[in-house]
Amino acid sequence: MLKSLFCIALLAIVSCGKSSPTQNPLEVQDSYIDSPQDLNAADIKKISTLLPTTYYVPQEKQISCSGKYGGVVYNGLEKSDIHELNGDVIATVCTKFYKTLLMEGTAILKDRGQGEKAINYSGVVKNEKRFHALDRCVFGEGIKRDLCLLPYHTLATDNQAHQPGDIIYIPKVSGLQLPDGSIHEGYFIVRDTGGAFNGIGPRRVDMFTGTETDSDNVFSRAGFHKQNPMGAFKIKGASAEIIKQRLKERFGDLY
Repeated sequence: MLKSLFCIALLAIVSCGKSSPTQNPLEVQDSYIDSPQDLNAADIKKISTLLPTTYYVPQEKQISCSGKYGGVVYNGLEKSDIHELNGDVIATVCTKFYKTLLMEGTAILKDRGQGEKAINYSGVVKNEKRFHALDRCVFGEGIKRDLCLLPYHTLATDNQAHQPGDIIYIPKVSGLQLPDGSIHEGYFIVRDTGGAFNGIGPRRVDMFTGTETDSDNVFSRAGFHKQNPMGAFKIKGASAEIIKQRLKERFGDLY
């Protein structure tokens, strides 16, 4: 059932179940504009250049249980339990996948007889991270329950520098072809943060890539990297509301 929800959520975003970089040739238009011209100029403010990285939703079925992760080599036999806040076991998984989940905060568990299941970080109990199952937010939640992550359009930031709900325009992303063939307009909404962002300031951001991995995704293939600063603008006022409405129309109930 969850897989069918993915298909619905991904209409006009990503072709369901496909994330291969060879599906759609990546194209970056040369015609992107320095600042959005279809908005009120008074609502557009240039901000510090951004140093972007990416993050994603790992899928258990696609991650090998053996190999190196986080400086540790796993033989594939190690097991770890994923717990809910109350201590109940959601699933037992290989430890390499569990460590990936701890890093990303969200994951999609493989089918154990009831379909694939998306889970998200809930909090810490007895020094252990706990999780909960997701329904509507099939790609994970941001800084609070039911605030869904939007593939290719969500930023994780230092929330003291960029507030949740802020609209940020990145010119170099405008014109980028997404895996479903649609063209990115360059607008992102701040919906997430992370421990690594606390107090880090306005320049470091994480761009959410859905199920495309950190090592191979639309943004990395376009050469976007924290070593390559990117110009950016913050959109305020009525113009920000216009962009939010566009995002709502694009993502539907996922918004």
